[in-house]
Amino acid sequence: MVMHLTHIQLTYVSQYCFVSFRMDTFPKCSVCHQEFTLKGPVSYLLPCLHAVCETCVTSAAGGVISCSTCQREVNLTDTCLQKDAVRQKEIFHLTVKQRPTELLCTYEDDGNQAVCWCQECEEFLCEYCQNMHSSVKLSRNHAVHNFGDITPKKLENETNCNIHERYPLHLFDKSCNVYICCQCRRGEHADHEVDYLDEAAEGVTQRIEQHRKDLSALLSRQQTHLQSIRQETQLTNRTQDTLRKTIEHTFRSLRSHLDQREKELLIDLESLTRETKATLHAFETSCEDHHARCTDISGYIRKCLLYASKSVLVQLETTVEGMTRTCLETASPETHDVPEAVFNTNGLSKLKSDMSGFGNITTLKEDSEGGTPEDKQTQTDDDYLADLEQKHEMMLSEKDQTCQVALETINRLQTFLIGFPTEGCVHLLKTGVVDRRMVLNCLHLKYDKDRVNLNEVHINTEGDLVNRESDTRPAGEGRLKRYSGTCSTAPLPQGGCPQYWEMKSRVCLDETLIGNLLILEVCVCREEQMDGYCIGGSPRYYSMTVAHCPTHGKICRKTCKEWKYVRCLPDTLPNTAWASHTLHYGVVYDDARKKIVFIDVKENKVISTLHNVDSSQTLWPMFGVYNPDLLTVSMTLVVGSDINMTEEKKAMIVKALS
Repeated sequence: MVMHLTHIQLTYVSQYCFVSFRMDTFPKCSVCHQEFTLKGPVSYLLPCLHAVCETCVTSAAGGVISCSTCQREVNLTDTCLQKDAVRQKEIFHLTVKQRPTELLCTYEDDGNQAVCWCQECEEFLCEYCQNMHSSVKLSRNHAVHNFGDITPKKLENETNCNIHERYPLHLFDKSCNVYICCQCRRGEHADHEVDYLDEAAEGVTQRIEQHRKDLSALLSRQQTHLQSIRQETQLTNRTQDTLRKTIEHTFRSLRSHLDQREKELLIDLESLTRETKATLHAFETSCEDHHARCTDISGYIRKCLLYASKSVLVQLETTVEGMTRTCLETASPETHDVPEAVFNTNGLSKLKSDMSGFGNITTLKEDSEGGTPEDKQTQTDDDYLADLEQKHEMMLSEKDQTCQVALETINRLQTFLIGFPTEGCVHLLKTGVVDRRMVLNCLHLKYDKDRVNLNEVHINTEGDLVNRESDTRPAGEGRLKRYSGTCSTAPLPQGGCPQYWEMKSRVCLDETLIGNLLILEVCVCREEQMDGYCIGGSPRYYSMTVAHCPTHGKICRKTCKEWKYVRCLPDTLPNTAWASHTLHYGVVYDDARKKIVFIDVKENKVISTLHNVDSSQTLWPMFGVYNPDLLTVSMTLVVGSDINMTEEKKAMIVKALS
């Protein structure tokens, strides 16, 4: 099989690509784990930037491929895979460098060992055919490379237009997103915005190079964090050894009277050390997993920069940017806080003094003054241990009182929460304050499949609201019909306390937005207003939308209360085509205070607080994702115990409600 290099042109080579990147390993299929070969099945590129062979693509069960490297599933009915031009070039280069004996002359079917490669003919040549090739007038000036001299740069070959075969593809049509020749430019592409392919590829190269730098910086920080975790683990082990020796030395001085206490403290130390090491191990495992994902993507980016042609670079930019942004946005914390164990020996001197003063040798006179000899003799080791126990209980009295107060508070709180109307997760907004208005109920909401408007949206198998039509069963008779793209949940309970839920939305613009185009909406309204014709255009309707704003000329967050806009915040996300973004918002509904608060969870700030909310009747949460022809939106509900309720978030909610 002869590889057609016209599909795998190389435009960018840099020496740093070889640092920490092994060129001696043949890539493998992420499904069957078979090595790719020059004559084997063609490699295809998955959205996660891993490779799958053509055999696995054609034989995928149910049309779904599961990548064993990152466990991501790809539905082939929704995703069109492209050939992995980067890895095809890599396989060719590795075969030439490491397995040249497998390459036979393709110029004539004589089975001779090939020794060189003709770039123009795309043929392997043996020594005899090389001499013949050089003597023929038509091919004597062709670029022929010996295997030892072949580099990725020398594999580059100019590609001609499929329509105008004599003209090379050296232009890039930004409007059609295709590369064209000069003749195409004079034809149907005459009025389009066109750039030279070299310049377009150079721009993509710079952006992908920036992605590589961002990932390299992240990997460097992760490596530093991993090293810090390992050092903390070693320090924890050394601390354990040091404290063990200290505890053993201390309790040796107390002899048998404190053996039991010694064992208890050693058990406490072992437990604390185990918990500390388990925490550090969890940090390390999480960081290593994310580091491995980032390493895979960074490695593929290096391959792109080494092997990808100009056209492939342009095609790969969106996928590479999306995976890079995912890595950067989901990066694990780069700091950790693990308490260090210490051995508190407060009161040791007094304890030793008490022990040294226990018992004495006196005269009979002194015995008669202080007690009978029989009394003195009856004070056994059991009496002494009882005395020590009494002193120990006195030392812990203050701690016991504190625990008693805490227990009483818990009992009062349990009594207070009896009959509390929630199926979610409850948090105290202020510690120690047993007040229904200070209890935050994280509701367990879920989309109502019988009410979803199926004209432009559906609920997928993961339970997300997606702005795409689906072939799933129709919703019930009570489904929403008028305003396309909406869905509701169950109504909100009237519990007299703040209620909270969150939404995490993944947004990808297919093109730059203009006008007053909606992306997504979150709102609270009465049941009779759920299926209105216009968004935010009803009384007792409280909403936050993300949409393109003609006033600012940007994508803004707008909050609305009963016909009127309350606040408009620009620069919610860049108005850039093919860019992916994650938006994370929270909603607080307090029927007692008559307030609704919209929160940006990622920025950790309040977007807007709506006052004087009419809570006299039951209100319903509403959600919307819109304009499937212009963008892709997938909205996930984050509810109940899945909500990460930090102290900082609690303080922000308390401040917004006060």
